[in-house]
Amino acid sequence: MRRAVVILAVFLLMLGGIPHCAYAAEGEGGGAEVDPKAPHPEFEYLQLDPITLPVITTKGLTQQMSMVVKLEIEWGKKNDIAPFEPRLIDAYLQDLYGALGAGHGLMKDNYIDVEQIKQRLTVVTDKVLGPDHKVHAVLLQALQQRPM
Repeated sequence: MRRAVVILAVFLLMLGGIPHCAYAAEGEGGGAEVDPKAPHPEFEYLQLDPITLPVITTKGLTQQMSMVVKLEIEWGKKNDIAPFEPRLIDAYLQDLYGALGAGHGLMKDNYIDVEQIKQRLTVVTDKVLGPDHKVHAVLLQALQQRPM
């Protein structure tokens, strides 16, 4: 039953990204022409490489977690933040590796607490990028956990 709930949650998370993908396909020449005089959106998204890390507790390796993170940033700032991607991923791994294993409130009934993960990733993002680069939100595009 738990496995079905996790699969359903991942499926619903993935459905949330479909409208954005359809919009992007239209703007890339696959559909209707975009008016160059039309105002651009307020934000754009930078998708980071997938992150996979083990959850190691006092019982040993208990789970493996995989996630895809997107950063919601001001329009036109993607090229300023993209070079920081390796540093961001490294900082995310360092922060979550210890926190998940030590049980700093990131797990609820053996399931990952998405809100806590997003809060931690937001704090880490602000530390890595500093005050000059404004990230409006840290989004989890997909989050999976697999018992070992």
